Amino acid sequence: MVMNNIPISKQVGKTTVSLWQCFRLLFVILFLYLLQDVLFRYDGIIYYSTFSDFLPSIALISIFWSIAAVFMAIIVWLLLRVVEWISQRLAWRINADNLLLFTSIFISFAIIIWLSKKAIFGGGSLFLVKLLVLLTAVIFSTFLTWKLRGKLEIVQERLTPLVWLFAIIVIISIPLVSYSVWIKGGSKLISQESTKSSLVHQNKPNIILITFDALTARDMSLYGYHRPTTPFISEWSKNATVFTKAEAQSNYTYPTTLSLMTGQRPWTHMQYNPNGRNTLTPNNLARVLKKNNYYNMIFTQNPLASAKRLGIEEDFDINFATGWNKSGSVLGGIDDLLYIYFNDSILMSDWIIKPDFLFGMLIAKASPDNFVTQYSIRKVFNNILSNLSDNPKKPFFVWTHLNPPHDPYLPPEPYIGLFDSSSRLRTQKSQYEFTRPDENAQIVKADQETITVLRARYNEFIRYCDEEFKYFIAQLEKRDILKDTVIILSSDHGESFEHGMFSHGGGLYEEMTHIPLVIREPNQTKGRIVNNRVEQVDISATILDLANISVPLWMEGRSLKPSLHGKVLSPNPAFSMSLSRNRQFEEISHGLIAVWDGDYKLIYDFNSKKSLFFDLAQDPSELNDLYEKKPEAAEQLMSLIKGNLIKANKRIRTLQ
Repeated sequence: MVMNNIPISKQVGKTTVSLWQCFRLLFVILFLYLLQDVLFRYDGIIYYSTFSDFLPSIALISIFWSIAAVFMAIIVWLLLRVVEWISQRLAWRINADNLLLFTSIFISFAIIIWLSKKAIFGGGSLFLVKLLVLLTAVIFSTFLTWKLRGKLEIVQERLTPLVWLFAIIVIISIPLVSYSVWIKGGSKLISQESTKSSLVHQNKPNIILITFDALTARDMSLYGYHRPTTPFISEWSKNATVFTKAEAQSNYTYPTTLSLMTGQRPWTHMQYNPNGRNTLTPNNLARVLKKNNYYNMIFTQNPLASAKRLGIEEDFDINFATGWNKSGSVLGGIDDLLYIYFNDSILMSDWIIKPDFLFGMLIAKASPDNFVTQYSIRKVFNNILSNLSDNPKKPFFVWTHLNPPHDPYLPPEPYIGLFDSSSRLRTQKSQYEFTRPDENAQIVKADQETITVLRARYNEFIRYCDEEFKYFIAQLEKRDILKDTVIILSSDHGESFEHGMFSHGGGLYEEMTHIPLVIREPNQTKGRIVNNRVEQVDISATILDLANISVPLWMEGRSLKPSLHGKVLSPNPAFSMSLSRNRQFEEISHGLIAVWDGDYKLIYDFNSKKSLFFDLAQDPSELNDLYEKKPEAAEQLMSLIKGNLIKANKRIRTLQ
């Protein structure tokens, strides 16, 4: 940068800026940014964890961020040297002190703009607006550099207290991370008192539970969807029991899979937040099965559904889990290392690569785009088959949670383009603009045409899942495993392209809560359709009943086994809840709760104190709110929420 009007304090070509000076400036700038990010993260963490649990995460990110500051300082220093060398050759009069000041001010201003991007850019991304902001940043940085010209030493001196403060934080962080990973993380105390041995029976089938992430029943041809998304599952289900009205307990993976493994609704297991972590869950399905001689195996592609995250890893004999698979990129390599070395012991081990953190955003932009999903279902299924061959211990229980069809919707050939032949939204980065998490519950900011294409990509991904499921069933049959094995197919929650919401989280409309549930027993040759409203928590109770094991009292679900053999279930209300803004062990007072009674459904919003009431038999798309037209029926459902909420809060108070 040419600065002919700036006084030159040194001879042209002489290095005036040291690497140490570069590091001090950038170290302080980056840690000031980190400080605000810590406060931002803690505002969300407090709803499901404590500060003592959050502290190791701060320590780990502090270490990584200081390393990033070192590398960034080296890069800036080398660039300054290059500029000086060029200026010497061209006889330009460049002051390195002022150039470093300009660089530091510009970086600081850029970070401030990035943190305020929503207020500056709104929901758009106009090139001219961004160009104007960039020019403003350059002019502002140049002006401040001119005001501070020749005062680099004074600036460095003023920064000394902050340098010492942040350096002390980094130094303290090293033993804290070491303790968390190698000492605290290595010791586990598992209580065995809460689950007593159930009555053991001789007749125990093998059980395989397969859950697909974000698979809504509304987009499956099995459930009447207009596109042929699940042709094999539809055919396979003709000799199985299909539950047409199964509802998820929540709208995020973590609380729903914990409900699946405990048979408890979120207001009972009290893990509401989508990013929660449970250190120990003694009352769980796998433990009951293990106490009754089952050999337990778990294979998960979503870290939020891992046995470690759910607090049930001690109850599985074989435990395979993967991180957020971004293989094939720098981001993926970092993610893999963080998952291997820190995921089990540090709450936010992937903080530095989160897409809303500066480093993660920069690495993501620099990484190559993905055109095909990095989550191979075939690899997981082959892993299961290999273990069933190598470990023929029976009876066995297998649970696999597969990440597809969760976004990004990137099925391989020949599925991509199957339902929309256009070239739009065929890469991860093109989809990310619309699928990235939004702090306002994924409110859609895309036009209807874009939503239509995204839904087509999602449907294509479901078709891929269907074909992989077909492969798995064929391999099980080839190995003669199906003759004594129950297969259960379901999902953790749905996916929304309606009601102004996209992806999942936020609302509790049917596209978010209506999940598939298909159970096929060994040698079953007759299909059944069950139209009763059932819940996710019923699955764990059903598994125990199928294994001829008594269902413990702490499970809130009921066994669906009688309906598999033609008996009619008595009607029960069903519940789903989105309670992420509630703190654990505090009374529930925020969020949404939905209740079903027959075909009537009510959604209550704690924040607005308003309710939506639907008759799903007449209005399956939930377009007509009948709260004002049928107040008595609506109040009856509201009383179900109030009565159960009183019991839940009373139970929570006893634990405070």
